[in-house]
Amino acid sequence: MMADVSADADAPRPAAPPPELGKAARRSASWTIAHTADDGADRPSGSQSIQRALVLLNLVGVLARDRPDGASLAELTRVSGRPKASVHRILVALVAEGYVEQDPDTACYRLGLQAGVLGELAGHRADDLGEASTDSLIRIADSSTDTTFLTVRHGSYGVCTRRQEGPGPIRNYALAVGDRHPLGIGAGSLAILSALSDDDVEDVLASTATTRDHYPGFDDDTLHDLVHRSRQNGYALNDGRVIAGSWALGVAVRDPADRPVAALSVASIAERFDGARRDELAALLHAEARSIRAALTDSQKSRSARGRS
Repeated sequence: MMADVSADADAPRPAAPPPELGKAARRSASWTIAHTADDGADRPSGSQSIQRALVLLNLVGVLARDRPDGASLAELTRVSGRPKASVHRILVALVAEGYVEQDPDTACYRLGLQAGVLGELAGHRADDLGEASTDSLIRIADSSTDTTFLTVRHGSYGVCTRRQEGPGPIRNYALAVGDRHPLGIGAGSLAILSALSDDDVEDVLASTATTRDHYPGFDDDTLHDLVHRSRQNGYALNDGRVIAGSWALGVAVRDPADRPVAALSVASIAERFDGARRDELAALLHAEARSIRAALTDSQKSRSARGRS
C-alpha cells in the first residue's frame, strides 16, 4: 500500500538564492552514482569482476565528459567507492584493451578508441524512442525557453539520454546526458516512478535502498509522499530537492503497451515554477508525451508490416 501523503511533501521549502544567469545549479560529479541498474538483481556466478569493470568504464565516460584532460584516479576512486588498488587494476585492463586511455601528461583517464567504436556501432541500431522524442524536445525547449530532458527507464533507474537547451538566459546543468539516478530522484525520474503500479513502486524502492544512502532526504516515506503528490497533480515536481536552486517538472512517456518507459522534463530556477506556469508546462509536456507515444505506435506498426512482407 502507498503511504498517505504527509505535510512534508507539500510544505514550502526554504528559498535558495537564485543562481547567476547562465550558471544555474551545476551538477556535482559525486551525484553520478557508480552503480549498476539494479543493485539487488541476481547475477551469474563469477560476473562480479565484469560488472565492476563495466561500472568503472561508464564512470570514466561520465566524469571525463566535461574534462578534456580526463578524470583522475583519485576522483574515480572516491565516486566509485572502490579501493584505490582495485580501481587502478581495472583501469590498467581497460587501457590495455583500448576502452580507456590515460593522458600521458596529466595521468587522467578518458574513454578510448574502442569505446568510441562501440558507440558508433550502437548508433546504427534503431532508436525509436530517441528519434520520436527529438522534435518534441526542441518544441518544449523553444516554447518554455528552458532546458529540456529525456530520461529513459533502465530497471530501477532513470538515465538522462538527451537534453535540449532553450533560447532563454537560464542554463540548468543539474542533469547531463549519461547521468543515472534511482527512480524518484529528479522530476523525470519521479514521473516514471509515479506512473508505475504500487507493487512496482515497492520493488523499485527495495532495489535502490542501498544506493539511496547517497541521496539524503529520499527515504522510502518521502518517496511514497512524492509519488502520491505527483499522481494527484498529474506531474512530478522537483522543488529543489536534489540540488538547491534547481527546480524541474516532468511527466511520464508511455509506450504502445502503456508502459512508462521514459519521461520528459523541463528544468530551471524556482522563480520560473509558480502555480500558473506549472500547469502550462504540464500541459505542454503531456501533449508531447502523447505525440511520442503516437510516433512509437506508428514505428511499431511499420516494422510489423515490413516483417509480414
